[in-house]
Amino acid sequence: MTFKRPAAWIWLFALFTAIGAFFGLHSYLDNPGSSLAVHLYYELTGSWSAMLLVPAMGWLTQVAPFSRGKIGRTLAINLAGAAVYTLAHSSLELLMRYQVQGIVGLHYALPEMVRYTYISEAPGDIVYYSFIISSLYLIRYVFATREVEAQLARAQLENLRLQLQPHFLFNTLNAISSVMYEDVAKADRMLAQVSDYMRLVLASGGVEEISLDEELRMERMYVDIMKTRLDRNLVLDVRVAEDARDVTVPFMLLQPLLENSIKHGMGSARTSIELGIEVARRNGTTVISVSDNGLGFDASRPQGIGLSNVVARLAYLYGSRAHFEIASSEGGGTLAVVSLPC
Repeated sequence: MTFKRPAAWIWLFALFTAIGAFFGLHSYLDNPGSSLAVHLYYELTGSWSAMLLVPAMGWLTQVAPFSRGKIGRTLAINLAGAAVYTLAHSSLELLMRYQVQGIVGLHYALPEMVRYTYISEAPGDIVYYSFIISSLYLIRYVFATREVEAQLARAQLENLRLQLQPHFLFNTLNAISSVMYEDVAKADRMLAQVSDYMRLVLASGGVEEISLDEELRMERMYVDIMKTRLDRNLVLDVRVAEDARDVTVPFMLLQPLLENSIKHGMGSARTSIELGIEVARRNGTTVISVSDNGLGFDASRPQGIGLSNVVARLAYLYGSRAHFEIASSEGGGTLAVVSLPC
């Protein structure tokens, strides 16, 4: 926990000023005989001097965390920390009050202020130290928990992303193996296409989102591979609205949707299928539609790796802000629609 950024100090100053002002006003309402300025003088100087010690207390929570097997050590360090805090806070408070007391019409001698400050402030300092250090430990725990959750989500997302590559590669290599002795030229052409495609996949460097142009380039290559592999007539029609050309999309988002259309839309009898990708922006949302004129979507069929992967990745990346639907379209075939936040 560090306070190197100016914004952190601004928030810290605002918080401790609000605390000091609150207690100053509360003290004044309990004892309105003296001026409000005097009450604010005492409470704000105490609050601001405590604020200056917060970074050191944040460092203490880092070097002495509460962890299994170290609770006794951490408590001992914090007992010593409370004593040091009391001395440091009283010293800063004394210097601050001595320098500015004339502003509110007070004129105490330094020896008198020393006796009063170090004796009267100690009990309150122990309470405030306990509250501040507990709050810092809690904040550190919350941030650490969130970081662990974020790392877990990134790991799960990476696992989902990596699922697609071997799933596609194994299917294609099996197809190459089945034709390499019957049609060497076709097998050679497929190897070249797969090599180019996988080179592009690996060049992504593990990113989770890429530009729409890059994604469409990969999907065109994928359809070409499938056209060679299946020896069928696959037609891909891509339409992108002008205001949607600069969007980013999840890496290999469309490949499982195209695979589903080709695999289940063609069946075993058809020799051709028309595939469509349409991208548009609607009300601050990127809408990507993948369609085909095939046999339609069978809702009773369990989702395979590809579609399950799409749903899971959208949930990890965007939560409830993304939506996915797939069903048979009215004119025949299947329509899959992905809605992403812009």
